[in-house]
Amino acid sequence: MRRDDEQSTLIGEPVEEPSPTAAETEGVEPAETAPGAELTDVNVLRSELEKAQTEAADFKNRFLRARADLENYRRRTAGDVQRARESGLDSAVLPLLAVYDDLGRALTVSGDDPAQLIPGIQAVREGLKRNLGALGIEEFGARGEPFNPDLHEALTAVPTHDEAAANTIAEVVQTGFVKAERLVRPARVVVFQG
Repeated sequence: MRRDDEQSTLIGEPVEEPSPTAAETEGVEPAETAPGAELTDVNVLRSELEKAQTEAADFKNRFLRARADLENYRRRTAGDVQRARESGLDSAVLPLLAVYDDLGRALTVSGDDPAQLIPGIQAVREGLKRNLGALGIEEFGARGEPFNPDLHEALTAVPTHDEAAANTIAEVVQTGFVKAERLVRPARVVVFQG
């Protein structure tokens, strides 16, 4: 066995060299990677970028189509609402047109005699009541009915000495109307106050 001054090893065994210190590695550039490895990484990144761009374009197209569909839906719905409104108006106006026709006939029949006009106007009023009833609209508010602040609008109160008549309707100034449970117009009345 031979002894080396700097290292103690057996002959024939590989000598292990010490790792360089930080001071020794300063200024030394790391070994370059193989050019093929860098190209592979760039190709992978390009592929991922193209995939992301394709997905983004797909999402943008979907968004634009959804927005166009929504705008078409809004336009269609607005048209449907307008047509429904017009249809509702037509169904409400038709009974009034019948009243218009009846008033014309009443004026024609009455001629120069105003007394002949009263039965015609009464017939027109009854026809209008029938037409409103066909729409589900009923009148309320008659003299002697109990006053109900949910249905009646009291214009004024008049004193009464009859306790039974207190808080009842003395006079109807304007008839009220209801449709099912919904108030269409309150009756404007004068109320007996006891």
